[in-house]
Parts: sequence; structure tokens; C-alpha cells
Amino acid sequence: MTLTTRIFSCLLLIPGIAAAQSTSSEFDGHSLDIGLVAISASSVYRGGDMQTRAFPAINYRYKRFFVEGNELGFDLLGNDQWEVRVGLGTDLAGDVDRGDSDELEDLPGLSLPVSAFVSAQYTSSIGQFRLAYGSEINNKHEGDQLSFRYRAPFSQGRWLLVPSAEVTSHSDEVVDYFYGVGPASATPTRPAYQADSERVIQLGMTAIRPINDRWTFFGNFSWQSLGDEIADSPIVDDNDRLGLFVGVTWKVF
Repeated sequence: MTLTTRIFSCLLLIPGIAAAQSTSSEFDGHSLDIGLVAISASSVYRGGDMQTRAFPAINYRYKRFFVEGNELGFDLLGNDQWEVRVGLGTDLAGDVDRGDSDELEDLPGLSLPVSAFVSAQYTSSIGQFRLAYGSEINNKHEGDQLSFRYRAPFSQGRWLLVPSAEVTSHSDEVVDYFYGVGPASATPTRPAYQADSERVIQLGMTAIRPINDRWTFFGNFSWQSLGDEIADSPIVDDNDRLGLFVGVTWKVF
């Protein structure tokens, strides 16, 4: 996963979790948070490097319209327990840069797919449950994904701690797009490879602490376990990936 896409996926955690602190405010139906994130992410691709980079963050909402992380959409339903959304988001299943690997620079270039999605989230006394389905719409791989996520926020002093677990099922088109090797790209040391559908498991821990009424500090550590269809690819040399990020946000209004 590129640093940019990993940042976007991590930033999706922040708005919904921060809302649980009830520190947000609105100005004529608008709310805006801006910030800066520093992230370090590993690569599963052969010859891929771990990268560290800083990146701006923006989360905006106007009534039911929102821009959060890598998602832009609309809330069809929202109350204290249920949230149903539709929108557009980038496909974060793989790394369009292939870890900037010199060994793989001869492979055809990849572009970031965009998916239309629908999601439903239920908040209970034991945590948040989210089911989401997305289908690619900009003719990159024409695949789809189904994911289930559980988060369990709890307070520890002034800290909000959020352990999470997520399982995502990617269709064969998605997995093959990011991890397959076409016949034209095969070499004696890199055989052709066509991947099938696969599941990815992710565990994470997010920590959020308000500094004052406007500034908030957050950090996240995540671990992903990749299935055999990804790990067996000749362009992959690891079956898990790690990510760490820290950042601050400032509430504009």
C-alpha cells in the first residue's frame, strides 16, 4: 500500500472516533478539521522499501455530506445507533507504486482504482460494527470488496483508546490487479501468476488525546495479514505488513 493510501485508510478512523468524545462543533452545519500526519509503512513487494513521509489531512462535513480520509459521500441515515452511507472511495487493497521496487519497475504501471460504496454501521454498548461493500467504477480492475470491521473505543484518563479488527474479502480481479503477473511480464525468475479472490485481516490500535478545545493528537499502529493468494505471488516476499502513524488535527470550525 502506498504511503498516501495508507494515510487515507488510517484517517478514516479519526472522524468517527473523535465524534465519540463529543468535542466537535458546527458552524451553520459545517465542520472542518485540518492536520498533519507522519507515517511509516512497510512494503510486501520484492525489493520494496519502508517509507516515511508527512502528509496533510482534511476532514470536512456539511450536514449529511462528508469528506473523510479517502471517502466522499452522503449519510442516508444517522442516529445514535445506526449510520448508513453511500459514496466514493479509493481502493486500498494494494500499492500502485509496488513499494518503489527497482526489481519490479519493468511491470506495467498501476493507477489508483475508485470504488462506489455503501456501508452500514451499528454502535452498541460493546463497540461499533461496520459492514461495507465497494465496486470499482473507473475501469482499473472492475473488482469488488466486502469488509467487516469492529472497533471498541474506551477511555483511559484523557486518552481515547480504540482497538480494532477488520476482515476484507477482495475479488480475484482486485487481487490479480495488484499482485498478478501477466504473461508479457514473466521472466525466468518471475513466472506468470494469476491470483484468485482472497481475504486480508487487519488489527490495529488507535490512541486519541485532546490537547485543548481545538487541537487533538492521535496515533495508530496496524498489522495486516495477507492470504496465500497474495503471499504466493512471485512479486511478493512477505505475508504481512506493518504501519505506524502519528499526527495532530486542528478544528477550524
